[in-house]
Amino acid sequence: MPLCGQWEDARMDVAAFVISCLSLVVAGLGTWLANARAKEALEESRRAAADASWSKLQEAVQRLLGFDPAAEPINDRLTNLRIAMMELVEKLGDAWKGLDLWLDSERTLGATFGRLVMEQARPDDSIDRRLKSLEPLMSWAQVLSQNLRYLRSKGHDGPALSELTEHARSMTLSVHEQQGWEPPRTSNPRVRPLDEDLPRS
Repeated sequence: MPLCGQWEDARMDVAAFVISCLSLVVAGLGTWLANARAKEALEESRRAAADASWSKLQEAVQRLLGFDPAAEPINDRLTNLRIAMMELVEKLGDAWKGLDLWLDSERTLGATFGRLVMEQARPDDSIDRRLKSLEPLMSWAQVLSQNLRYLRSKGHDGPALSELTEHARSMTLSVHEQQGWEPPRTSNPRVRPLDEDLPRS
């Protein structure tokens, strides 16, 4: 074969190799971009779901502001509050460690103030006395709303969540002691977490 023919074949082989390499690079880059966009879309979807859960919880808290448990049963509102709290904890996941403990302690405190209002209410209460008896429940709901807004804008704050949890628990115990009530249950002895039955490694 003439030398020029061999050079022509070699050039064709090199060109084919270069084109193949470029095709691989382009395909790899396309796959990377597609994966990045899919990841972005997933993160955006998660953020939207979390935002909706924050708003739903705020709505449940707002329904307790100005609410009088002596005039209307509080159970439904506390149930809605608990459901909204659980939904937020699930949406935010493990990144928000301690959020579940704080929200549960706040729900217990809200139920405690609701009971206090109901037990202190009298049929002949004046408006001033009724407003005074409602004040602990309204103040609790207002502060809870503010703390939720703060955490939503700031992001996860472990030390703040621990401090808020201890404060809510302390307030709950204080009210129970002042009223001579049994302290609230922190667990049900007939129920235990599933992971307690799992083998330890």
